[in-house]
Amino acid sequence: MDEFYQTKLEELLREFTYYLIEHPEFSENIPDQAQVVLLDQHDPQYSRHAIENAQRAKLTDDVPDRPIAYIAVDEMAPIRSRLRGLRVLESPPVYVTA
Repeated sequence: MDEFYQTKLEELLREFTYYLIEHPEFSENIPDQAQVVLLDQHDPQYSRHAIENAQRAKLTDDVPDRPIAYIAVDEMAPIRSRLRGLRVLESPPVYVTA
């Protein structure tokens, strides 16, 4: 997988993990031991690549007839910072210099 697709996959997996933490009931729709394939409706080329990789992985899978769960990602919210209470300082604070 080229670097762009790998980076995109990592981002989708991270966000999918966050989603499952916030919505654990969603995992009830995914078959046990399923291979999860995250698809992006706004990037069909990436989605085709992800499907092809899943099909190749199935050829060497140690679990016969492992189900594949295709997860359609319809939209991603804009990235927002979690930082709060920022200040510009003229010198290092005491807790660093003490």
